[in-house]
Amino acid sequence: MEYNTNDYERILEFQFVRFIDTTPTETTPTWALIGAVEEDNAQIEYNPNVERIKYIVHKSASTNHTSNDKQMSVPYQAYKGDPTFTFANSSRDKTNVRTHLLEVDLWDKDEQNKYSAKMSDATLVVNNYNGQVIEFNINADGDPKDGKVTVTDNVPTFTPTTSL
Repeated sequence: MEYNTNDYERILEFQFVRFIDTTPTETTPTWALIGAVEEDNAQIEYNPNVERIKYIVHKSASTNHTSNDKQMSVPYQAYKGDPTFTFANSSRDKTNVRTHLLEVDLWDKDEQNKYSAKMSDATLVVNNYNGQVIEFNINADGDPKDGKVTVTDNVPTFTPTTSL
């Protein structure tokens, strides 16, 4: 069997973007791009929970992937006026800061110019701040909702996919 790698298109970092809801108590989210000012180097960690069971009658163990503890650790450069920094900075001395995380695959666009996306309820936790960089975690709460995103004037709108 031959593989033609010319049929593959490389996905670049800027084609996977994350947004945080900076008005999580409002009915309509206000999405702020994470890393809008400069590269954020943050990645989503899935932290899988895997159960291993070894039966006496088997040579190898069995595994059961039970869940993920999805989180994103973000070292974020402080810029006055950046909505992501403003939201994280306002959360420094608070606990249980609820928000939403929106993950958009800009490389996966359908015929109607809608991008594949996932939205999660989340908690933002500030780890440290030195005046120039604020480091925070975004911890997903529960299962993400699959959906589509349209972008108008650089503002994403998430629509959940209906499942049968």
